[in-house]
Amino acid sequence: MNKADIKKTVVEAGKELLHKGLIARTWGNVSCRLSEGQFAITPSGRNYDTLTPAEIVTVNIEDCSYQGSIEPSSEKGVHAEVYSKRPDINFVIHTHQPYASAVSCLGIDLPVTDPEAKRQIGDQVISIPYALSGTKKLRNNVAAALSRSDSKAYLMVSHGAICIGENSEQAFLVAAVLEKVCASTLFGFIPGAGAADKMDHDELRDYYVRKMKKLSSAVDFPPPEYIYNSKRSSKGFTLYMDRADEAPFSAKSENKLELGRDGTGDGPGERRFDSGLEKAILIHERIYSSNSDINALVHTTLPDILAVSRVGSAVYPMLDDFAQIIGTKAPLTDISKHKRPGRAASNIARAIKGRNAVMLYNNGALCSGPSTSDALAAEMILDKNCKAVIASALSGLGKPINPLECLLMRYVYLKRYSKKAASVK
Repeated sequence: MNKADIKKTVVEAGKELLHKGLIARTWGNVSCRLSEGQFAITPSGRNYDTLTPAEIVTVNIEDCSYQGSIEPSSEKGVHAEVYSKRPDINFVIHTHQPYASAVSCLGIDLPVTDPEAKRQIGDQVISIPYALSGTKKLRNNVAAALSRSDSKAYLMVSHGAICIGENSEQAFLVAAVLEKVCASTLFGFIPGAGAADKMDHDELRDYYVRKMKKLSSAVDFPPPEYIYNSKRSSKGFTLYMDRADEAPFSAKSENKLELGRDGTGDGPGERRFDSGLEKAILIHERIYSSNSDINALVHTTLPDILAVSRVGSAVYPMLDDFAQIIGTKAPLTDISKHKRPGRAASNIARAIKGRNAVMLYNNGALCSGPSTSDALAAEMILDKNCKAVIASALSGLGKPINPLECLLMRYVYLKRYSKKAASVK
């Protein structure tokens, strides 16, 4: 392929990463070898949905130099190491795919036993020790891992995966196979587990909850108390009562309420709602009134998030994108223990201040953001992090990222990266 076709292929691969759920927002990156000395890579902080070939950056393998005003991905050094040490490789994708990210936290090499998976990946998936994203230390760690294995899949601890191949198709196939290998690894931590491909993921979650709560048998938890989704409006906020995993902010939804800034509807100062809906409205109203940077809220009961919420503890960053996008932790609140709805609402409003998610005991989590896409990205990242929490608990391996590094990542994201992303929308 010529240079123009290669850049077009990189753009298409970036969109594929996003649409297959292998990344959130602009996290993750794609590159393709141009020659022995150069590669083309996705830019830093650009939206993959609107990315064009003109924004793809040409980088020199030897020193990672480039020309022009568009910055290449901060992980350009990782890609350069792959092209330098693996002449058989022409395509690299760095993913934040769910199960691979979760298992990355364990810091172990994974043997590949399935014959078809072994044919695509190699004998093992190599673990690359943790280092802050974009640093020379991470690049050196990647170089060391490449030197000890000819695998096509690598796990960067608490960060994500590197999937490589002779072309785009092979790299994406490696990513798909890697996800299956990592899911199988999780099932292997259940005593007496059968074949991983025959197990129900609910079995994994139920075993995790029983283990953490020291229960001898499964418990029938009461159903979650759904508190809906919303986004700020000029008059107040719109409450969407469709499930978050269906159509959370659909403009065509007929199941929504237009509410004033004080959460009232059906006339000034009136609340003509049942008690459950009134509590939900109060929660959204209190959050918006006390957090001017929040413009959207998603109540998520995704299975892994729900399972972790039932254990009853705060969630800390097992993954670096959690630290960046959500914060140094997602604290736990219990909306059921307060008889007065206003007390529950105020507690959640305080807990979510300065972060983008709060865990709700036996009730999933509430995710927030300056836009609906930010809130949904927070939901996706919290779900991955909860998978990592489960993986760590079942294996006895892995630990949260150092709090000081979490603070640094959060600061850099808020002060630099998120503003860069907003400036190119």
